[in-house]
Amino acid sequence: MSIKVSNVSFTYYKKTPNKYQALHDISLEIPSNSFTGIVGHTGSGKSTLVQLFNGLLIPDSGRIEIDDKFVIEGGKKKVKHVRELRKHLGLVFQFPEYQLFEETVEKDVAFGLRNYGVDEKTALEKAHKTLVSLGLDESYFKRSPFELSGGEKRKVALAGILVLEPKILVLDEPTAGLDPKSASDVMHLVAKLHEQGTTIIMITHDMDMLFRYCERVLLLKDGRLDYDGDPTNLFTKPEDELSIEIPKIFEFIQILNKKGLKVPYSEGKSKRNLIDFIAERKANK
Repeated sequence: MSIKVSNVSFTYYKKTPNKYQALHDISLEIPSNSFTGIVGHTGSGKSTLVQLFNGLLIPDSGRIEIDDKFVIEGGKKKVKHVRELRKHLGLVFQFPEYQLFEETVEKDVAFGLRNYGVDEKTALEKAHKTLVSLGLDESYFKRSPFELSGGEKRKVALAGILVLEPKILVLDEPTAGLDPKSASDVMHLVAKLHEQGTTIIMITHDMDMLFRYCERVLLLKDGRLDYDGDPTNLFTKPEDELSIEIPKIFEFIQILNKKGLKVPYSEGKSKRNLIDFIAERKANK
């Protein structure tokens, strides 16, 4: 088990006239080594939920258990061992590049390690290795992060979390604002981390990306868990029961199936597989 959420509720501005309950009695489990997507309209509670996972917010009630190592109790003022928790569970905010602040790329990436007591030499060596894994070679190490492109800044910000080697990686809209090439690079890296055993939790509005990468989806609606299960089962629900758009690739497969090709939705996880499948079906007719 990676994360177990039991009867969790959260309210903003509790003691003011503007109080707003963002989450209502949420219960769910996210298994280890899984790739889970979280979807829902703006204000549905997605970002609130993931900020509870690493103690940035504390629930009003309920309980969150993470890998049998950390417990977040509702109603408490503090989370025990919160520094260790945030190293274990890395949270990458939407537009994380706005959090860059050091004078060089290498110092920015090494900052988290230095904050955990790692000596400067070791921290920089690990920062360099992480940057290279993201496609940023040594020519980037001494550059100012503020001189980089949007995609490069996103990679540097992501490196600052990955250098801590979290067991669980939570991403809030990881490709928002990126060009297609940069978005593809980031998701390729995330998929690789998942293959290596990292538990991935991703908030996204991109249904095609969700369908391609996620094994499971959590749909939040008005602060409540409206669906928890396989993406294909969600998107094959009747239109009047869906509160989100279906992926474009899913719509395309539906059109093909109406024409009698009988394409399994699973083939849509990869465009190459889908093309090969269609070509084979047509060749056998």
